[in-house]
Parts: sequence; structure tokens; C-alpha cells
Amino acid sequence: MPSKTQGSKVLSVVLLLLLSMLILSACMSKTAAPAQTPQPTEPPEEGQTITLITPDARNMDAENNPKYQIQTRLTDFQLLSESEGLAWGVTKNELRMYITKDNGTTWANISPSANVQFPSNPVYGKEIFFTDPSNGWIIRSAYGMTETIVLRTKDGGQSWKVSSLPDANPISSMYFYSPNYGWLLTSWDTTATKESKALYSTVDGGATWKNVMQNEQYNPKLPNPAIPMAGVTTGMIFRDSMHGFVTLQTGALPKIYTTKDGGKTWQQGAPFLVNERFDGCDRVITGRPEFFGGGRTTGWMSVGCQKDKDNSITYDGYFTANGGESWKFRAFGFKSRTGGNRHLAPTFLNLSTGWILDGSTLYQTQDQGATWTALKSSSVLESKLEEYPEIVKLQFFSSEVGWLLIEKKEDKRSILLQTTNGGASWRVL
Repeated sequence: MPSKTQGSKVLSVVLLLLLSMLILSACMSKTAAPAQTPQPTEPPEEGQTITLITPDARNMDAENNPKYQIQTRLTDFQLLSESEGLAWGVTKNELRMYITKDNGTTWANISPSANVQFPSNPVYGKEIFFTDPSNGWIIRSAYGMTETIVLRTKDGGQSWKVSSLPDANPISSMYFYSPNYGWLLTSWDTTATKESKALYSTVDGGATWKNVMQNEQYNPKLPNPAIPMAGVTTGMIFRDSMHGFVTLQTGALPKIYTTKDGGKTWQQGAPFLVNERFDGCDRVITGRPEFFGGGRTTGWMSVGCQKDKDNSITYDGYFTANGGESWKFRAFGFKSRTGGNRHLAPTFLNLSTGWILDGSTLYQTQDQGATWTALKSSSVLESKLEEYPEIVKLQFFSSEVGWLLIEKKEDKRSILLQTTNGGASWRVL
């Protein structure tokens, strides 16, 4: 027969077991807290990794300047010399602009203040323009304000000054002939085939602006005819302080208007319907002319035949040797192009030398487009185009040096490539 002491021990053990079971049961009966659902995030904007330097006011290329690396998405660029160029993009409404003076080995951040917001990506020739590595301008449209902001630099972006344009309408084109002489074209009441337009000029590098033309009361019979309301602006260029050109898209056929007095008066140039090649086009498209060399009397502009049936474009060109007084049509002989890159026109360095990227093959001409030669396949170019299939821009500064920006929009990714042998091989900047 067990003793009282042994009975007490057994009872204590039983009570402890029961208490443990009750506690365990209570814990198991509690409802588990739901796990936090991960919130969807916007894909990061990615590009190649670039090495930034922190330049001093005297020497942007100093080897002993601090260096660090970032990853950034670029949306546009502009070559300024064989070794110098700009590249930029917008992240969280802030313009991130970089300049290189050593072929992309290092870059300097020349972005304006973050207080100046950019809801969309600026485009060269519309909101950004540089005449050389030192002198540049950035336009920040009014976006509901009464004035447009004009940022200007004379030291390659190390500092920016601010002025304003008394016009709240969107900028359709910008061009500077020199560090002092420049023009801004604004537009409003825009439809697919017409828009009101106003032209402003500066003679002091953008510090002040003067309205030299507006076309709300357009009448070609007036003593000072303006650019008409009919037609949407596709480009503007001045080859000197007096002679300028504006190209317009007017439905089926584009038009070109010229000025010989700095933009005060404008006259329609030669019509584009010069031969039967355009008869089967649903629309003929073109950009602004480009002029070559110091004299700027030779130049070219692309012209595309668009067909709606298969949504294709076939590019040819117009060339001038007399400052735009007359234009000669040149057929390039390429098949029509479809797909996302159909809007990529050829690029020309001078009256003879040009390039066009068709698929992953780069073609070059040395005779104004009469014949084209497929350059040797570049493994870097082919592999990068597979990864980034959308072509943003192709530009050559010389017969050897060119840049190519490609992207993958759905992933917000981009990458910038450079060639130093005329397009035979490429490398990531």
C-alpha cells in the first residue's frame, strides 16, 4: 500500500500534466495572426552601372577626384565631341543628367536642383539643348504655372541659372545656333493636324526672351506672314542667326517653312511631293533638317513613307548643298520596316556617310545612300539587342565614334553602347 508521501507526489505530477495540457490547448485554440501581404512595388529603373566623379570647379577630369558607382536608367543622350557626351533620365520626377569627357570611363552629375520637377522625360531638341560641353539649356514646362522655367549653364552644368519665359504653353521645339542666339517654339490648341504657335528668341543666352512670331491671327497675305496653324511641329533648326527651318506634319504630307530674318517672317518651302514614290503612302513623315560642317550649307533630312495596312515605314532622304534653298531626293533601297523600331530613321554624318540599324545589323553608306554595306556582326551588339530590343537613339559624331541607346520599356531598363571604329564593334559605356 503506497504511503501518503508517494500519493502526494503522484497527485502533483497528475495536476502538472493536466495544467500543461490546458495551457497547450488554449494556445492551439488561438487564431493565428495573418501574415503581412507584400505590397506591390514599382520595378526599379535600371541601366548600366556608371562611375561618377565629384568634380571641382577647375578640373572635371582630375584623377584624384572621389569616384563612386551608381546604376541608372537613361532615356536620351547627345554626343558633344568624340570623347564628350550627355546622358539623362527622370527618376521620381527628378532629372538625373550626367556628362562624360573621357568616353564614358567616368561621369559627372550635372543635374539641376531637385526642386525643379520633371513629370516626363525631356527630349533633346525639345527640352534640352547644348551647343558645346560648356553651354547648355534645360526647359521645364509650366505644368499649370504661368511661366516656363529656363535653366542655363556656361560651365558644363556645375552651376545653373534660372530665367523664365512668359508663356505657359508646351515647348514643341528648341534650338541654339550659338551660346547667345536661340529660339523656343511653343504650341497650344493642338490637334492631329493643326496647332497655334508662338516663337521666342534670345540674344543673351536665354537670360531674356522676346516674342518674334505668333500665328493666332494667321493670314498669308499679311506683310509679316507666320508659320501657319495647319500642321504640327516636328522640328526646328537655324543654320545661322537669320536662316531657319521648321518642319510640320499636315496629315498626308509634311511641309517645310523657312525664315531669313531670324524668325519674324516665314515662307513655305519646296513641297515634298516630288515624285511618284509617295503616291502609295498613307502618310509621309519627316523630322527637322540637319546641317553639316562650319559653313552649314550642306545638310539632309529623313523622309518616311508610312502605310497603314501593315503599319510599316520605308525611309529615304532629302539632301541639300545650298543651305536648304533646294532639296534632292535620294532613294535608299531598304525594305519597309515594321515593329517597335520602325520609327528609327537613318543617321548621317555628312552628305556622303550615314548609318542605319536594321534588326541587329548595322549598315553604312559612303555615297549618300546609293549603296549600303552591312558591317561585320558585333557579338556585343547582337547580345544586347536581344536583352534590350527597343532602340531609342543612334548618333555618330565622327566616322569612327558613335553611341547607341537601347532599352526594355516593360522592365524600365536601358543601356548605352559606344563604337570607336565606325560601328564594327561596340562596348557598354
